[in-house]
Amino acid sequence: MNGTIRRDHPTQRRTIYLVPHTHYDVVWAFNKEDYFLIFLSILRKAIQMIREDDFRFLIEQTFPLEMLENRDPELFAQVEEMIRRDKIEMVDAQYLMADPMSPGGEVLVREILYGKRYCREKFGVEVPVAWAADGFGLNAQLPQIYRKSGYRWLAFRRGLPKSIGTRVSEFYWEGLDGTKIPSHWMPLGYRAGLELDEWERSFAHLARLATTPGILMPCGSGGTIPQDDIPQRMKKWNETHDDVQMLITTPRHFFEAFDKFDKNLITFRGELYSDELESIFPDVASSRIRLRLAMRDCERELLIAEKSAALAMLRGRQYPDETLSEMWKKELFLAMHDVMPGCGIDEIYKEAWEYIEEMKKTLPRITRDSLRHLMPGTGRAAHIAVFNPNSWKVRNWVTVSIDLSKGWGRDPAIALGDREIPSEVLEVERWDDGSICRARVGFFAEVPALGCRTYAIVNKQKQSKRRVPRDDEIVESKHFRVQVDRKSGIATIYDRGGVRLISGNEIIIDEEIGDLYFHKSQLDKRIGSESGEGLHFGVFRPESLKIGRGPARTVITFQDSYYCLRWPYYLIEKFEPLLYRHKTVEVIKKLILYDDFPRIDFETQLNLLQSHVRIRLKFDTHMTAPRYSRQTQFGVIDLPVEKTLRSSHKTPSLSWISCQEQDRGLALLTQGVPINEIEGGVIYCTLLRSVSVLSADGISGPLIPTPEAQELGVHNYSYSVYPYSGDWREAQIFRRAFETSQPLRAIQINNRPDSDLSAAFEIEPDNLVLSALKKSEDGTGVVVRFFETKGSACKAIITVPDRIKAASVVNLIEDEEKKIKIKNNKLRIMVGPFEIVSLKLVT
Repeated sequence: MNGTIRRDHPTQRRTIYLVPHTHYDVVWAFNKEDYFLIFLSILRKAIQMIREDDFRFLIEQTFPLEMLENRDPELFAQVEEMIRRDKIEMVDAQYLMADPMSPGGEVLVREILYGKRYCREKFGVEVPVAWAADGFGLNAQLPQIYRKSGYRWLAFRRGLPKSIGTRVSEFYWEGLDGTKIPSHWMPLGYRAGLELDEWERSFAHLARLATTPGILMPCGSGGTIPQDDIPQRMKKWNETHDDVQMLITTPRHFFEAFDKFDKNLITFRGELYSDELESIFPDVASSRIRLRLAMRDCERELLIAEKSAALAMLRGRQYPDETLSEMWKKELFLAMHDVMPGCGIDEIYKEAWEYIEEMKKTLPRITRDSLRHLMPGTGRAAHIAVFNPNSWKVRNWVTVSIDLSKGWGRDPAIALGDREIPSEVLEVERWDDGSICRARVGFFAEVPALGCRTYAIVNKQKQSKRRVPRDDEIVESKHFRVQVDRKSGIATIYDRGGVRLISGNEIIIDEEIGDLYFHKSQLDKRIGSESGEGLHFGVFRPESLKIGRGPARTVITFQDSYYCLRWPYYLIEKFEPLLYRHKTVEVIKKLILYDDFPRIDFETQLNLLQSHVRIRLKFDTHMTAPRYSRQTQFGVIDLPVEKTLRSSHKTPSLSWISCQEQDRGLALLTQGVPINEIEGGVIYCTLLRSVSVLSADGISGPLIPTPEAQELGVHNYSYSVYPYSGDWREAQIFRRAFETSQPLRAIQINNRPDSDLSAAFEIEPDNLVLSALKKSEDGTGVVVRFFETKGSACKAIITVPDRIKAASVVNLIEDEEKKIKIKNNKLRIMVGPFEIVSLKLVT
């Protein structure tokens, strides 16, 4: 923080900017239809008061207006009139108000893009005020996202650290890239003026923190109808307060007046994630985890489908505008601040799951059809096309399902050109005559940036020879040596020199008597753990350890189950259990070690049979005082050592976290599995929380039963460990994480492709990562978005296809900022640290 605090305005008359509003939850404690009915009631009342008196109102999201336009055109026309007359102000105006900490950065950009373009098209207005009324914190790249989306100011409710919040309500918020946005924190939340009899007290509190004579006093709450007596109460205030004027107005007018004052504001840099939010966000982020992981899968498939469709469009295929727009709107609904965090009633998630199922069917079809267009060929032949959705060459393990004609007797194999490469048949289905009709095959593919490579499906000709390990519990590869304990399934990973890198993948069970928002336990110990710690009545019972050795990898599969009761349960050091009763969870853990690939993959399946438990995963890095960094949207956050070394530090996460000590580093690539607790060198990932009530205290929300949030049944998780030397920048961890979250995609094609698809776009240097490739909103070309990942300025060099004739820099809502020259199919542009860059390329 820097700057000085300035609050005294002895010669200035103070002004209260009273802002009537309502916060719209599309779903939460009510369902979507209920909330829309509430919204209609609120709008009708607000418009009535505007017509009868000096009244104003605000609307914060465009999704309900889209519903209104379709269902009640007459009321929509009245809303449009009031917006054009500046009686109703659109603030924030995202499609839906997402939780800013949970979805990927591209989802946050599209929420703004869809919402702001709707406001332009329907009402002819720009939206200068970002209004973060709800959510579990504000990520550190939002100042840049806001400014590059045309916002001038921010008003927000949660996340301000007490170091500022006890001093001022206005400050400059600086993002990772250095972008600043003037920001107002709502010290009393968005209900500051809701209780009209408390205006005096609210004013005194707000005035103490204000940096100018202007006081922003929001007057509303979630689902509240405007109060009839607000205009009269305002008039009475002005009659009895000569030195403090009150206006019924909107946030823009407050900020326009704010800008006129000479200010020397303090600056806060980084994410707005207070200690208060640290106590809630990691817990709520692990509620309804099955749904959360499915949402992240849809986000991944959507971005891959969009990239493949844009490449196919550049080669003459029609872009599926309507379908992709529909899929994006479903994803934006899923990202809403009460949907993705999982903190709503059971009923609302039926629609969420319907969206997910539709996206799972539609998006792979778009990708498949686009890739087949990109790989034309002749004749009939069994081939596999592998697509790389990343902006650099990628070598990675890929799996594909293939259909085979009758008479295919041998196992299928994969060939590159005339050479058979190591591959593994994972599943097989057979015709009635015993020949193979369908199989799932895995192999390593190496594919150029945003390109395709073709592999042939052939009959397996040879069986690879495999070395025999010295011990069934020990497996070695070119990079690692792995030992899995037969009794606990706990894995220890060493480098080839014998240095222990990490141990764990241990399942831990805790009591859970909390709710969708908070984890709570009355026990002072764990229920159970695979290492043996926990209540003496219960125990994990090991069932099997199997080692499967293939041509390119080894899969170690361990199975066990936790039982609440064993016998004997006293003198357990002397007597082995003879009876196991009341099974809580069944566990299948797979550790995948590749022969010549420096990453270890894990696949874990839980079958939860008992409710009201929390299940976590534990990894011990064996570091004493590691330095942690974690991914945030479009950037990286370095965690303060003083926090990570305390007894417990809860932290949000997207797809990876790294820790390093001296020259040794380790990254956990989670693919959406929440990492939410760090204790020194130990990392905990919460796999699920089984709860049965929305809010147990009646403060966070109503006391509504949520039996589906007990999460009974099967859950599947994928995550990886990536050891490295140096720091995360040198190891290019951002790219390694993208290779798991934006993986290679393989499809079967039944022709002989004319050629491979070479790199369609290349982005250099290696600190730049592609975020999106899409058709531009005006339909004249494509938009390429990338960002800097290491905190270092650089000159970007972008290689583009021949058919690109013009280029320009655009902002995040695709307004042109400046043109760029193309020379020899290359663009050059300076990029700042952690800067997000969007280019529009016209054919």
